[in-house]
Amino acid sequence: MVTVRMEELTKYFKKGKNIVKAVDHITYKISDGIAFGILGPSGHGKTTLLRLIAGLEVPTDGYIYFDDEPMSAPGKIVVEPERRNVAMVFQNWALYPPNMTVYDNIAFPLKMAKMSKHEIDKRVREIAEELELTRVLNHYPKEISGGQMQRTALARALVKNPRILLLDEPFSNLDAALRDSARALVRRIQKERKLTTMIVSHDPADIFSIADAAGVIINGKFAQIGNPADIYNTPATTLIATLSGDINLLSAKVVEDTALIANLKIPLNKGLISDNEAIIGLRPDEMKLLTEPQDIRGFIDIGRVRVKVSSYTLGVFRIVVSPISDDNINIIVVSDEPIEPGREVHLLIKPDKIKIFNKEEKLIYPELKNIVTA
Repeated sequence: MVTVRMEELTKYFKKGKNIVKAVDHITYKISDGIAFGILGPSGHGKTTLLRLIAGLEVPTDGYIYFDDEPMSAPGKIVVEPERRNVAMVFQNWALYPPNMTVYDNIAFPLKMAKMSKHEIDKRVREIAEELELTRVLNHYPKEISGGQMQRTALARALVKNPRILLLDEPFSNLDAALRDSARALVRRIQKERKLTTMIVSHDPADIFSIADAAGVIINGKFAQIGNPADIYNTPATTLIATLSGDINLLSAKVVEDTALIANLKIPLNKGLISDNEAIIGLRPDEMKLLTEPQDIRGFIDIGRVRVKVSSYTLGVFRIVVSPISDDNINIIVVSDEPIEPGREVHLLIKPDKIKIFNKEEKLIYPELKNIVTA
């Protein structure tokens, strides 16, 4: 397919008297054939970056190259969007009016390219079979399910054999039950076609299930770039930690080599923290609750907690607990079994999964390795 290279790519917007830095001097290369995911808060430049790649926005400064061919330069579009052979799938899928069938929707970009009717029909039916849309080709958008609408939008994007696939929040309108299958479908197609892909999402599950590499955009800059698992396990800041998945961020006092959170005691590596304060990050799925003390390999018991809430969602129980000595501190733990509210239990954590941040909310432990940070 194609390598996408950005050099000092910048896009500023004027908003009243203020200048908004949507994309701020980004330099990065997305290798040929990989899927690259982009996380970040709303309004921090994720979609603007995709639009710059597609040629729908003019850079304020910087360059975009497909392989070594310039696409955009400071203040101008070098290659028009229609000549870049880029396909985009949007959050709302943007299917065409009610009088156009699924077949018509998929065929539309081929008709615009003035292909022969025979070639159009061949390509539409091939992609429809691949995406399991053959039986609904003659249906109208209002007559098909949300999952079928999403696949129709994807088929329309893929039917023209694009060099790059851009996905902007493609699964956010799907029910939770359909998202996993939609992610798996996109990942399979991306791998089979070796299609250079960029996916923007606020949901880390979209990124982790599809992307080979990922970046977190904050204030128009990549604050962290790396393998998705590394970003999840070693987030550079507390903000990146929350963007990459559920996490409990707990203020702790540090006394010698122990972090104290009310009556909970977390042993630390000697000399790891020089300050007397820290923020401890604990992922809900990396802890256990036990009604009786018990040694479990890979876990340590950090003290007793009281169960406040136990709720069932998506196949697991989300249990809210508080340290015995401080009912104002809430800690969420994922459990396979329910525990009734009011019960006192033991909280176990994996010491190698603890994330420790300093007062400036920057990661101290584990040490960042092979990860790019701004």
